[in-house]
Order: sequence, then C-alpha cells, then structure tokens
Amino acid sequence: MTDLNELEDFYITSDTWFGREQILDIANRRSWSNVSEMNQALIKSWNKSIKKNDIVLHLGNFSWDPETARTILSKLNGTILFMQGSSDDALLEVYQEFNNLYILPNDITILPNHDLVLCHYPLSMWPGKDSGTIHMHGHAIYSHKTNLAIEHRFNMCTDYWGYTPIKLSTLKDILNESKN
Repeated sequence: MTDLNELEDFYITSDTWFGREQILDIANRRSWSNVSEMNQALIKSWNKSIKKNDIVLHLGNFSWDPETARTILSKLNGTILFMQGSSDDALLEVYQEFNNLYILPNDITILPNHDLVLCHYPLSMWPGKDSGTIHMHGHAIYSHKTNLAIEHRFNMCTDYWGYTPIKLSTLKDILNESKN
C-alpha cells in the first residue's frame, strides 16, 4: 500500500454515494434525474481529473450496494485508499477483488509530513488544531461546511467540490489564499 505521508501530492474526496437513489433528495443532487445518470456523471468527472497513476483518498461513504460498488470501481482511474465511512459495508464486501484499492486501518489518520489529520467524521478537536494543522473529513453533507476564517478544516463531501476529487496542493493553496 502507498504511504500517504511520503507522497508529494494526492487527491481527496468523500461521500460519493454511488448507487444510492435517496442521495438525490438528501444532498439535493437534483441536476440528475436518476441515480444512474448521477453515477455516470460522477465517473466522468472523476476520470477527467484522475489519471491511472494518481492516488485518491476517499474519506468514506463510497457506494450503497455491492453490485454498484463493483461496477463503479471497475471504471474509476487511480489507486484508491479508502477510509471506512459510516455506510461502507458494500465497499468492504468487494474491495479485495481489485488490486488498486486499499482500506486504511485507522479511523483517524495523521500525516505529519502534510500537517494533516484525516477522518470520516468532522472532529471538534484534532492534534495540531491550535498550531495550524489541517483537518479534512466527510460525512457531513449539510453541517460543518468549510469556513477557513474559523478553523483549518475542509469538508471533503464531493457535493462541495464540483463532484470530483481535489488535489491536496489545491486545498492548501485555497487555505493560503484565505490567510491573505
């Protein structure tokens, strides 16, 4: 498995919810008329940004059912490292069928080389919060919106980022611009 701490850059996303019909209403994804249309648009957006050798960290809630997970995973570019989310049983059932997928072993991952703390859930406190360490999370589609004027925390739910994984370096640039 790839050591995220040693990488120069990688992509991050969360809460894609492939195959979940209810997410169209829950997350107000009404630009799509059905879940099949949403799935295809998310795949297209993902593959437009992610190339074969790119690394993507997915912070949880990937897909709704095993068959959808299997189908979608066979179409996505990159090596994907998954942090288990609140509803990732479908992913856990099929990920071993793929040689470009890994499950991260911890609920909270600290990457000191990137000054970063990752978790599926938003944390109110995290190591290094008071000294500027960045926290990235998913799970919270409506709450915990990114507000860099308050704290160095990014909500990585795909809905906030144009339905595509975002490069860590891009997020750090956004943080640096917010300081100016």
